[in-house]
Amino acid sequence: MDNLNLWMQKIERCVNACRELIHAYEVEIPEKGLLAGFHEPVFNKDTYRMLFDADNMHYPLGDAFLEYGIPGILRMTEKKQPSDTEETAAYRHGIYLIYREVYCFIQKHAAKAGQLAENENDKENRYRLFRIADICRKLTQSRPETFMEALQLFWFLYLLRGGFGGGCIGRLDQKLYPFYAAEAENHTWKREEALAAIIQFYEKLNKMSAGDTLRNLMLSGKNEEGNDETNELTYLFLEAYERTGDAEPHLNVRIHKNTPEKLKETCIRVIAEGKGQPTLYFDDFIIPSMEHAGINHKDACRYANDGCTETVIDGRSAISFWQHEMVKTVELTFFNGEENPFVHPVEMKKNSRYGPSFIPHTGLKTGFRSGESARMSCFEDFLSAFFRQQEFQVGEWIKKIDRKIEEDENDTLTSPLVGGTFKECLITGKDPLRGGGFTIPNYQLLSGTVTTTADCLRAVEYCVFEKDYCTLDQLKAAMEADYEGYEPLRQRLLHAPKYGNGEERVDELAALIARKFLDQVAAYKSRSGKRIWPGLYNIDFKIIANITGATPDGRRFRDPIGEHCSPTPGAAQKGPTAIVESAKRLPMAEGYASSPLHLTLDKSGFVLGADSMLVIRQLMEAAEKASVPVLNISMYDREELMDAKKNPEKHRGLIVRVWGFNARFVELDEELQDHIIKRVN
Repeated sequence: MDNLNLWMQKIERCVNACRELIHAYEVEIPEKGLLAGFHEPVFNKDTYRMLFDADNMHYPLGDAFLEYGIPGILRMTEKKQPSDTEETAAYRHGIYLIYREVYCFIQKHAAKAGQLAENENDKENRYRLFRIADICRKLTQSRPETFMEALQLFWFLYLLRGGFGGGCIGRLDQKLYPFYAAEAENHTWKREEALAAIIQFYEKLNKMSAGDTLRNLMLSGKNEEGNDETNELTYLFLEAYERTGDAEPHLNVRIHKNTPEKLKETCIRVIAEGKGQPTLYFDDFIIPSMEHAGINHKDACRYANDGCTETVIDGRSAISFWQHEMVKTVELTFFNGEENPFVHPVEMKKNSRYGPSFIPHTGLKTGFRSGESARMSCFEDFLSAFFRQQEFQVGEWIKKIDRKIEEDENDTLTSPLVGGTFKECLITGKDPLRGGGFTIPNYQLLSGTVTTTADCLRAVEYCVFEKDYCTLDQLKAAMEADYEGYEPLRQRLLHAPKYGNGEERVDELAALIARKFLDQVAAYKSRSGKRIWPGLYNIDFKIIANITGATPDGRRFRDPIGEHCSPTPGAAQKGPTAIVESAKRLPMAEGYASSPLHLTLDKSGFVLGADSMLVIRQLMEAAEKASVPVLNISMYDREELMDAKKNPEKHRGLIVRVWGFNARFVELDEELQDHIIKRVN
């Protein structure tokens, strides 16, 4: 009974928080266009924390709201069902209370638009306002039937979900396609009106904020029969971005052997604009890896990506993820389980220059004795010590994830607003985490700094044991001094072979590190049979750089490290094809949680136009041959980036790729700006 009471209290608090949020929104009828609803509400931090605890917004909403509409959701939740327990009855009632508020919210928009129309003298604008009123009124009466009704309903729920219009968008071209198809069959489809609405959708997103917003939109892909799912909306979403060109949303396109040439050409054309859009996902590598890990083929074919680049199963999974600090593991190996004494607390910003400052700390556990460096007489001794430290630290992460899995199986509450978008939840009254919709458990452990780690290990092998430039203890002393007074040694370390140049030995080390990490994570199963999804990916590369002291590759404390499967910024000296050659040796596809390769090209290195598109096509084809599962190609002018740092007012439209999101360059924290400049190849 105590557990039930606690459950009831959680639901009540979450419902009240949702109510507070919805009531904080004002009714907004646009001055042009048909898409209604926009306002940034102000509410207290406790409300936000309650909502975030119940919905991290890193996964798409379910599809039930499009199938049943708001009236259908209310009908399915207004009464306790014979099969309900007290727990499911309480959750069902929580959904009902929230969706009554959603209903009233939409109804207010219908009334306001109608009132404005009645008082409007301009005939064309009067018609537009009546259209908005009719669309909103229809959504309070039945399920959506037209594209505009479906997009408007999606937008209302998306707007209300997180308080900032936040969260993963998912496969919107697939979700809205039935409404397009119905209109096309009835000969009522209006392409230009639909395009204008999508553009308006993008404009609203960018007006709210831009950057690390979780607003990832996945397009196209193949279905379970292997047929391509590209449709008219796929092209409209891409065309709308070409016309707007701002940071939001973050576009992603699924590519496979049956992808139409037209879609590939469109992607190449958009990428050639140089803004890091779209990111390409290769179905022919990702789907088989998911199936090998036990995800059924039908569900694997539904994959999208979350707020960054991590994969989710759209309409089938939530997501929780953790990130292992692989480069920091090198430090713990050198200092036998302790941090470099030089490391000190650093105040930093995560990405935006306007964001809050914080002091990061390592997530690794100190104290594990992997071996004294003085007793290591060969590189194999050091490598063995490193892998002992890695295995221990990854094991500690797995323990944390195991506790989270148990918590979700017993206690965690999913927001009833989210729950109401899942058909299984509406039918059973169960929380999506426990039988109400999240049929694919999605817990991920990621490590995307294997490339810089490989540079470190190769530097030890090359400079200490092959060239005898120093001993391990001398290198350790240099690292402890942050290379102050050791510049000649540091230069030798910097010039040791680096990942990203097609150097076989350092690439082999990167592959070995990745293999041991992937195998250890993949071997785990919870008591209930749940797996952890592994990935070679890390969004917190900047944070890790600020908590990791000097490393044996010549890097100083706080200098950048490599993100994902990409080289350490500045380390790749032989161009993008050499980077792809290095990436080919990594078991990237097995990291199906996400294993992206970022290629950043210097615009000034070739003539724009046909040449740039040819280079992009060749890199796409090379990456596909190399079994790269996720590819992002960005193109910047280094001089322009440097000038934008000095004169931000002149470059407010400069969009760059950061990790799993795009942002306006001038709004990024200076450290991230420098990181992006250094990774231009």
